Amino acid sequence: MQPVFKTRDKAAAEAEQRRYYWAMTPEQRLALAVRLNEHARYLYAANPANALVPPDGRRVLKSAAPIPRRKR
Repeated sequence: MQPVFKTRDKAAAEAEQRRYYWAMTPEQRLALAVRLNEHARYLYAANPANALVPPDGRRVLKSAAPIPRRKR
C-alpha cells in the first residue's frame, strides 16, 4: 500500500513520492508498474466506448477512415 503524504505544497508532495519510489527495490518498482498497468487496462475496459483489447494485449491501432489534415 502506498503511503499518503499530507502537504499543501504540490511540489513537496511530488518530491516525497519520487523519494518513496526510488527507495524501493527494482523488484518492488516492477511490481508497482505491473499493478499500475493492470489498473489502467481495467479502467480502459470499463468504458463501453472503448474497443475491446485482446487478452494477449497485442492490437494494431488502425483507423477506418483517413485522419483529416488541414490543407496548407
